[in-house]
Amino acid sequence: MRLPFFVFLFPVRLVALGCLFLLCFPRGAWGQTDLSGKWVGTISLRDEVFSFEMDLGQQGDRIAGRSYVTVEDIYATMDLVGELHSGILFRFQETRILDYTEHEGMEWCIKKGQLLLKKEPDQWILEGYWQGYTSFSECTPGKVVLKKVVPRA
Repeated sequence: MRLPFFVFLFPVRLVALGCLFLLCFPRGAWGQTDLSGKWVGTISLRDEVFSFEMDLGQQGDRIAGRSYVTVEDIYATMDLVGELHSGILFRFQETRILDYTEHEGMEWCIKKGQLLLKKEPDQWILEGYWQGYTSFSECTPGKVVLKKVVPRA
């Protein structure tokens, strides 16, 4: 039985497509994602928006670091841990409050969240949602938007 000529072209086309993929997406674009570094942005709940930062260190898919939230004249610094899934989904959990100031009658939320990593021109962004709790109740969930700070020489 004689096979049609196009059957032999299939492996050649597959190799050509693979080479084209490698040219269009160099290793850095699809290799291991590294979230290490400083991320600066906002955290929100309802219509209120506050300053929020993360300093992250990464080993493999495991991430550890600190988060910082500032609300007018008060602040909190918290330890956090997390994991990077499929190179784009960062799930984090704050584990404890390290330092803080607060107004009488308030308590800081211990947060967890799910943030998607996306690349915009010359800018890495983590964006998603958070949920939290205090010793006496759940916190109103909200949104997080962080941009990676590019170190200057």
